[in-house]
Amino acid sequence: MDIGRALTYFSEDERWVEKTAIGTGLLLISSLLLVALIGVLGYFILFGYLVRLLQNVRDDAHPVLPEWDRWGDDLVRGVKLVCVYVVWALPILLVSVPMFIIGVVVSENFQYVDEDVGAIFILCALCLQFLVGIAFLVFQPGFTIAFARNETISEGLQVSEIWDWTRDNIGNVAIVAILTVIASMIITTVGSIVGLILCVIGAVVTVPLSQLIIYYFQSHLYGQLARVTGEGTGMSHVGAMPDVDLDAGWTAEPVEETEVSAEIVPPEVFDPQAEPEPPVDPEIAVEQEAPEESEEPDEEIQTEEDGRPEEDEPPSEPKGQ
Repeated sequence: MDIGRALTYFSEDERWVEKTAIGTGLLLISSLLLVALIGVLGYFILFGYLVRLLQNVRDDAHPVLPEWDRWGDDLVRGVKLVCVYVVWALPILLVSVPMFIIGVVVSENFQYVDEDVGAIFILCALCLQFLVGIAFLVFQPGFTIAFARNETISEGLQVSEIWDWTRDNIGNVAIVAILTVIASMIITTVGSIVGLILCVIGAVVTVPLSQLIIYYFQSHLYGQLARVTGEGTGMSHVGAMPDVDLDAGWTAEPVEETEVSAEIVPPEVFDPQAEPEPPVDPEIAVEQEAPEESEEPDEEIQTEEDGRPEEDEPPSEPKGQ
């Protein structure tokens, strides 16, 4: 996996400034309208765009950055992806939220109970939330790549197959998860500092820009991981693809199959009528035609013999005798 390229690949596009400006503006407007819940649509469109970005990296398409010309499709694609994310995030809500509520209720309504008990519940809830969050971060590449294969919610919810895929590729998955966290922290910090240097007003641009670059980085890593593990649109299951040497030529297996199939075919029966007649030599043809000319004298002889008077026959006796 090329980590350095994941940080700089978008600058190789001739129109990367325009495409990045559109993405930054979309994030900015969506964040401002998030209070009215209208901004959620902008995030859906962005997530759908990032799925196309992942697919381009996976399929080694150029240019890598897609065009912002499929807003409706990206919206539908993003809604589906968010549904997959919400289902996978349910354990975080089911584990941390109840314990957090119990801790708050115990500390406020039961005065005879030590306040430390409520604090313990809240601390346990945070710890469980942290652990489940790490698990979510580890499985996130698996179900994101699985969804990008056919863009269906069911593909992103194949728990057993995604579990096996994550286990088989745990090394690369762990690297991607760690790099995503580290890059998010660094890029967000740099963006905030640059925004403060630009008299705070610059933060309006640098903060959504840094967030978009994080999404760029994460999607490119996911695309590389999908390409390394052999994921594609035409595959029916999640798993790693064995390495194939295309320059090795024909292997022994196809040759053996060809030999076996050749033994099964029955031998051809010789048919003289089906065989083409060999070319006839002119001299041989003349020799073969000579006997035909000799047949004519025989006919003449036969004719003469037929026309010859019957002298050899004895005279017939008179009827009176």
